[in-house]
Amino acid sequence: MIDLELLEELVAFNEYGTLSATAEHLMITQPSVTRGMKRLEQELGVTLFDRTVNRISLNETGKLAAKEAKKLLQAENDFTEKIINFDKMQNYIHIGSTAPGPLIWTQAHQDKFKQKLTFNNQLVKENDVISDLINFKERLIFTGEEIENEAIESMFVGTEQLYVRIDPFNPLATKKSVTFADLAGLSFLVVNDIGPWKKVIEDNIPNAKFLYQEDINALDELTHYSNFPTFRSNVTLASNIHERDDDNRISIPIKDENNVIELFGTYLKNQRSIVQPFLKEIIKNWPNN
Repeated sequence: MIDLELLEELVAFNEYGTLSATAEHLMITQPSVTRGMKRLEQELGVTLFDRTVNRISLNETGKLAAKEAKKLLQAENDFTEKIINFDKMQNYIHIGSTAPGPLIWTQAHQDKFKQKLTFNNQLVKENDVISDLINFKERLIFTGEEIENEAIESMFVGTEQLYVRIDPFNPLATKKSVTFADLAGLSFLVVNDIGPWKKVIEDNIPNAKFLYQEDINALDELTHYSNFPTFRSNVTLASNIHERDDDNRISIPIKDENNVIELFGTYLKNQRSIVQPFLKEIIKNWPNN
């Protein structure tokens, strides 16, 4: 069986082009790389390099070997990650989400559920949902779209709508509800990673400025010492995070046809017996508009 370290050296050489650069990248000596490449040729029984007095380069066989070695190393890494992830999630439901609201709400109310829960606090990108589930990175992912294929299915959970939190001295504070058009031209404090809501607010609030913040604590600090409006949703408001909402602002619902996201619980079909009972409890307790 070929040593994976030799394949790593071959892939690195193909990327960096010289023995010295390969050795520097791998943090080993150049003679070690030279010996490794000769050993790999011996184990394969083929010549991988064209050698001259001052230069070594991959021949066509070597280029193919480097390409296939990269695939093999990635497959080995995926195999290891998949097995470790599967083992870790046997005793609990590990939850991810493409939008922050469901994650915040579920974490805030996790004591209500009999299942043991853990959370991926980094939002899952829509394009990564299927691969994350197949590789057991999460057992359940809240998604903004229904996914149905041979391995995966979704259950409708509920909807999420935005509210705007306005300084009480803002003229809009007297309204029972507002539209996106009413918010035109305002500047908002917004956490950067809000999943699908980012496109919604940018597409529907005319001439607005969004002061995106990477760190949620920094955003909360700015919120307390400024009068810039912020966003919440029916889901995050139902999470009762008092330290975040103790900012003397008034929460006003946004009544707009574009202000709704349907949310689904998405999971592997072979995990249905474990995930569906939990999702049914989520649905029963899902916050109203």
